[in-house]
Amino acid sequence: MSNSIESCSAHETAGSESIFFETVEALSDQESSNDWDTEVGPGNESNNDQDEVSIRCIRRSIGAVVNNGHVQFFIFILIVVNALMMGLATFNFISENETAKHAFEVTDRVFLVIFTVELTMQLIYHGFRFFKDGWLVFDFIIVILSWAFESIQVIRSFRVLRALRLITRIDAMRNLVLSLFAVIPRMSAIALLLILVFYIFAVMFTALFKELPLSENYFTRLDNSFFTLFQMMTMEWITITRECMQFYTWAWAPFLAFVMISGFIVFNLIIAVVCDAVSEIENKENKKEEISCMENEVSVTEKRVDDLSRNLQQLIKNQKEMNASLGALARDIYAIDKRRNGKD
Repeated sequence: MSNSIESCSAHETAGSESIFFETVEALSDQESSNDWDTEVGPGNESNNDQDEVSIRCIRRSIGAVVNNGHVQFFIFILIVVNALMMGLATFNFISENETAKHAFEVTDRVFLVIFTVELTMQLIYHGFRFFKDGWLVFDFIIVILSWAFESIQVIRSFRVLRALRLITRIDAMRNLVLSLFAVIPRMSAIALLLILVFYIFAVMFTALFKELPLSENYFTRLDNSFFTLFQMMTMEWITITRECMQFYTWAWAPFLAFVMISGFIVFNLIIAVVCDAVSEIENKENKKEEISCMENEVSVTEKRVDDLSRNLQQLIKNQKEMNASLGALARDIYAIDKRRNGKD
């Protein structure tokens, strides 16, 4: 009996020692694996995430600064002042005065540096999305051309193109440019109609008035007739008509027909198409405003619903507490009545 007890205790001791050593080995393996993960894997990932977060925060702060309303208004004022200064620089009291001319050039360089810094901040903030915004790309091209023209003395007058950046700052001008680009597909049909009218009247005028001894070669060849018709389309047709009427009294009829068709009908069609495009853009803006108003109303309604739901939950909670209080009060009253009845 004693031998069996000793053997059982020996087996238990060996089993406990083996379990202890296995646990120690498992813990050591886990610690080594944790050390490896700390040195290789998650540490680097966390550092990369922190770097990305910090870069994102820096870009957001730069965007908040450069897109601030006061900063954009300041840039707008600088563009206007720079355009006015480039106009003043063409006068003799500036161009012939070396001191004033040098001051204007230094000021122009300062303006260009400020515009470049502003555009660089926009590039840092937007990243690759910068080149998906047409207006930012337009500003980028203007600034790059300004630096390019700065080094070439002959074409430095093209620096005035910087004034075109006003288009990106004024909503009315921007909408007008967008409408002009929007009507280009529809303008192609009007352009074909105008070319057809030009060709018909050019052939007609060349055949009718080619041999007339006019003061200029208005209709001697087809190309001259095209150029003359273009001049007549700008409403400078009275002098040419009177010269032809000296030889043919009926010459006013084809001239008047061309002026009416080209000047009144075709240009009115162009104006109608442009006005239609402008109205479409205004309608889109109105729809955007309506959608934003509806979104605001929806957000206000959701807030009210949330408040009502919270109030309703509070009322339900209060009702439950009241029911619990009434139940406890009823139990107390029942207990008191029971004690009284027991005494009786």
